[in-house]
Amino acid sequence: MKKRMAMRCLCRPAVALCCLLSLLIVPGCGQDAENTVTPEVVTTASGIEMVVIPAGSFEMGSKNGPADETPAHTVQLSSFWMDRYEVTQDEFKKHQLPDPSHFKDPRHPLDQINWTDAALYCNERSLAEGLEPCYDEETWECNYDATGYRLPTEAEWEYACRAGTDTTYSFGRSASKLPAHAWFADNAAQTTRPVGQKKPNLWGLYDMHGNVSEWCNDRYAEDYYATSPARDPRGPAQGPERVLRGGAWNSSAESCRCSYRASDPSVNDTCLASDAIGFRCVRNAPARASQKKDTTAMESETTTPKTGFVYHDIFLDHKTTEGHPESPQRLTAIVRRLEETGLHGELLHLPVTPVAAKWLHTIHTPAYVQRVKRSCDEGDAYLDSLDVPISRKSYEAALMAAGGVLSAVDAVVHGEIRNAFCAVRPPGHHALSDQAMGFCIFNNVAIAARYAQQEHGLSKVLIVDWDVHHGNATQAAFYDDPTVLYFSVHQWPFYPGSGAEGETGSGDGRGLTINVPLPAGSGDREYLDAFENKLRPAALDFQPDFVLVSAGFDAHERDTLGSMRVTTAGFGRLTQIVKQIAEQCCDGRLVSVLEGGYGLEAQAAAVEAHLRVLMES
Repeated sequence: MKKRMAMRCLCRPAVALCCLLSLLIVPGCGQDAENTVTPEVVTTASGIEMVVIPAGSFEMGSKNGPADETPAHTVQLSSFWMDRYEVTQDEFKKHQLPDPSHFKDPRHPLDQINWTDAALYCNERSLAEGLEPCYDEETWECNYDATGYRLPTEAEWEYACRAGTDTTYSFGRSASKLPAHAWFADNAAQTTRPVGQKKPNLWGLYDMHGNVSEWCNDRYAEDYYATSPARDPRGPAQGPERVLRGGAWNSSAESCRCSYRASDPSVNDTCLASDAIGFRCVRNAPARASQKKDTTAMESETTTPKTGFVYHDIFLDHKTTEGHPESPQRLTAIVRRLEETGLHGELLHLPVTPVAAKWLHTIHTPAYVQRVKRSCDEGDAYLDSLDVPISRKSYEAALMAAGGVLSAVDAVVHGEIRNAFCAVRPPGHHALSDQAMGFCIFNNVAIAARYAQQEHGLSKVLIVDWDVHHGNATQAAFYDDPTVLYFSVHQWPFYPGSGAEGETGSGDGRGLTINVPLPAGSGDREYLDAFENKLRPAALDFQPDFVLVSAGFDAHERDTLGSMRVTTAGFGRLTQIVKQIAEQCCDGRLVSVLEGGYGLEAQAAAVEAHLRVLMES
């Protein structure tokens, strides 16, 4: 018998779950990795993103793997829809059902769920959308012709995981890139993690290689592949255990392979369920659905690209001193505001990975980068000066902050999103090439500018900095560079002392640094005048290929450090101007990155206004 999932038994009442899905016809496509076409993403009537998986064939199993993965055999599948993310605790609780999960967090996948309750969730989700449930709740047989949601067949799961490839993992044959695509034993720290934070596969599905293992509809048999039908296989008719697919937070790299099979008893007892097991749902595409003309889930056709959002819990592990204004609470206030207003679920949450040294060194010296790492590893309280407090996790957080911004640049350039906001910390625009300053460790925006140029061939970059403090380090990085237009509006005189109007660049970069120093008490009128009469004409003349925003919200009238009077609505209007410039010059390519902002509620409100403008079609 196949090795079962590792389990912690934490008794809770058995839970009945509920599920909802959707459909669409898509053409078949070649399964050659080079010819893989990214399928469409649709949003169901209940707001769940699903990927339309095209009909096609693939080689299931492995030629040289364990016995239950052989023989490798060709399988033909009809089109279906699959949840883009594993079912989260937040989504589950929308149906007002108790959460059985061991690792409680609304953004994490549901865990400790038995197969029967997963099937029940599918039925309830179907009923919520007026669809025909798939499962008979007495026999638990699945009606594959029903219009509702169900668990994927094992073949559907592997086909979707491979996403047109024929390699060990969807990203290649080696496990070296697995940490970028999955949460597993080497990087999960013995817990589930928020869904959608790792890189998706080529078809846009997240966490297929690891977070929680996922229930399939099939019963498990070690020798099933020897007799499996060639078209739409559905597993053996009998068997005490159900198939599990995909790695989990406690899995080895070997267990995260596309073809890896596991199983667990399908008992209706949450006390016996594993906290490494969750699930996602599928639904037949219309060609396979029954003749009922259900269209409730098709209200949302393929949508235009969304606004991306970069956030990771590691940013909270950059600990500053007691009472310090640049605190983890800055980000928790933003996320809470977005969740309360409903914007959080409307954003496309982007994966976050550490920045590669290659890109870090385009702005910072290797010696400085090593000093940052050593200071954090040794538990130093400060880096370079008393205005940069650090903790042991600060180096990791800073790498992830810069890497998250590069993920946003990638997603915008590839057309996956139209623009993005990065809620990252530590901030960056005071970080010099070889020195930390003003709460900043690595210059996220400057690194992103070089990345856009060198990785994506976008030769000219506009950086708009509306933080209340002048971005001295960003200015220094590009002061003689004719390929970057740096515009800053800031309180003057104020920290860090740079940013006079006469600082306009040098050498080939002369005239491409624009500083607008404003006196304390300046508000919407003065800022909008600077944007309309100085930024807009200069930007349109420069014609950037990409726009980056150092989005500090400490010029807000209710900020605790700055003395400016920009309103929440004012930040929205500034965003409109920058967005218009991006649309006119570079097809809307824009990434905004959090810098300062220390009045927690004021900053959160301004971020909401900023995002609402970015999200407008």
